[in-house]
Amino acid sequence: MIRTISLVGAWLIASGATLVQADSSFEPANFNVTAALKGYGVDTSSIPALTNLSKRSTESACLAACASLESVFGSEKVLDQENTSYTTFTDAFWSEQQAEVRPSCIFKPSVNTDVAIVVLLSQLTRCPFAAKSGGHAAFRGASSSPGGITIWFTDMNEVSLNEDHSIASIGPGNLWGRVYKALEPYGLAAIGGRESSLGVGGFVTGGGISFHSNLYGWALDNVESFEVVTASGRIVTANATNFPDLYWALRGGGNNLGLVTKFNLYTIPSSTMRGTTRVFEEARLPEVVSAFGSVSRGATADGNAQQYVAFARMQGVSVASAELSYALNITDPPIFKPYRDIPALADTTESRSLVQYCEYINDQNPSGHREMYWTIATQLDESFALWAAEYYFKIVPQAANITGGNPVIIYQALTEPMLANVTKFGGNALGLDTSQGPLILFNMAFWWDNAADDNAVYTFIHNYYKVITDEAKKRGIAHQYIYMNYSSQFQDVIAGYGADNKARLQKVAATYDPRGVYQTLQPGYFKLNGAPVQY
Repeated sequence: MIRTISLVGAWLIASGATLVQADSSFEPANFNVTAALKGYGVDTSSIPALTNLSKRSTESACLAACASLESVFGSEKVLDQENTSYTTFTDAFWSEQQAEVRPSCIFKPSVNTDVAIVVLLSQLTRCPFAAKSGGHAAFRGASSSPGGITIWFTDMNEVSLNEDHSIASIGPGNLWGRVYKALEPYGLAAIGGRESSLGVGGFVTGGGISFHSNLYGWALDNVESFEVVTASGRIVTANATNFPDLYWALRGGGNNLGLVTKFNLYTIPSSTMRGTTRVFEEARLPEVVSAFGSVSRGATADGNAQQYVAFARMQGVSVASAELSYALNITDPPIFKPYRDIPALADTTESRSLVQYCEYINDQNPSGHREMYWTIATQLDESFALWAAEYYFKIVPQAANITGGNPVIIYQALTEPMLANVTKFGGNALGLDTSQGPLILFNMAFWWDNAADDNAVYTFIHNYYKVITDEAKKRGIAHQYIYMNYSSQFQDVIAGYGADNKARLQKVAATYDPRGVYQTLQPGYFKLNGAPVQY
């Protein structure tokens, strides 16, 4: 599609809720959206849909934005609601709440400049947008824009290695299963998701716990650089020396600073792994929690081990299921002996490649349900962890009338080796360090069938977390940190990073997005000023 050049008037977005003074050194105070589009060869005066924008409603503005995208890029890159691929796209979301969202159109960029243009056209038309990498968030609007533009990164799926294979360049349209398959022939991997269908984008910018995190830290701690489209349409590469403040902020700041169009990740060796799923009866809870604590503390001596424990009702039986992974193909690693000493109802132990392991975990987490997450963190305290599991089993019958209801509590440790990695390459935005750990993440993952039960689910989860949070505070072990990738729409994630880090994130945002584009025109997911939804 040929782009011609012209100038029409400018439209500047009013600043959102940015709380610090803007820094004009990156984006000039007289920034002109139309001129920026001109720089990318887009002639706004030749696009009929862009006339009389000031008189249009949001709905008609988004129709104009979508028509403009089609004028610039052609119909093959823009899916409207009449396109059969539109429904295929919406149906593929992990959660039903996200699948219910109907954007005005879906835009499929191929290169970073395509992303810059859609961000600028959003500003010109005042049509909101969202961006989808894997779309694994649980709540409505997180990565699809109701009535707006949803940017689908599916065609930006590069996986390539630099000359010495130390860095993998990964496009935001990738799912982790595809990344691992591409790197496996080289004997390499990257710090990534444990489910093959997880997307790269939100996973990395929100944290990123992996099978290898006790060895190398989280995904965000292993980013060499980000290629990112800023609010002005300027594309920069942020690393520890080039735009280091933006690099820091992108490591935990979610979608608040820009749209990442390439993740350059440090590679790690990949070999056959050993994985075990052991299922225990409820009577074994004290032993299971003790084993969890032992392995969590033992990670300092053996970082190859990784674990999580899920507490659930399965076919009317209360169980605890421990997922134990080991980065090397070693039979019965000594660190897992506390679990092996507990009689199990079931035991599945296999040697698998990373690709196979992620497919195995993925099969246990089907898509298409209504979903909700909620998470808190506390100090690692086995007596409290046991109390919280017992309390969960006490109240879980209250969810029995929720059709298809499946509430599960999952424990994961933030070990000292994980926390030690947060200082890599200038640190990240999460507000964590080794002086605070080890910690436990308590994550409730709840799926159910019917929208009519939404409020009942929200009430059940909210009440559970209120009780355990109050108890953690009473015991003096509560922690403010909230893990973005497991959070509910009712949680203020950025506040959980601490007041200093929140203020620092706001300052970085004011530098690279002084007009609040990524706060106001991309309103979905976790913003800098409060929870997405008030409970």
